Amino acid sequence: MKKLSTLTGSLFRYKMHPDGEFIVYPPDGNGSLQDRSAIVITPFTVVLVKDAIRGAERIKMGASRDAPSPGSLGALIKQQKQSPQQLSYLIPILVAEGICRVERDGKAFVVVRKEG
Repeated sequence: MKKLSTLTGSLFRYKMHPDGEFIVYPPDGNGSLQDRSAIVITPFTVVLVKDAIRGAERIKMGASRDAPSPGSLGALIKQQKQSPQQLSYLIPILVAEGICRVERDGKAFVVVRKEG
């Protein structure tokens, strides 16, 4: 399994399933790595987010479960009846893959498309 950290510094592990979904093992309540529970990020969600990043030069992440910023990736995911919190794991994975980079804008994270 690969290991990354969220944009706020929490470690997590993940692997990619051959079908294109990411299986993410978030940290436990103490912030330690664990392998008892997982979150699945479906290929649909991965493509949805990648397409939104490719279509915008800059877009807010909006990972808030309750009130993602209007026009953000989180709002887009919430429209699909999914949790914007998936972005806490998916965006670092996409950064590691070279799809995008992230900047801070005050307290918000902004996802910036990489050229090429």
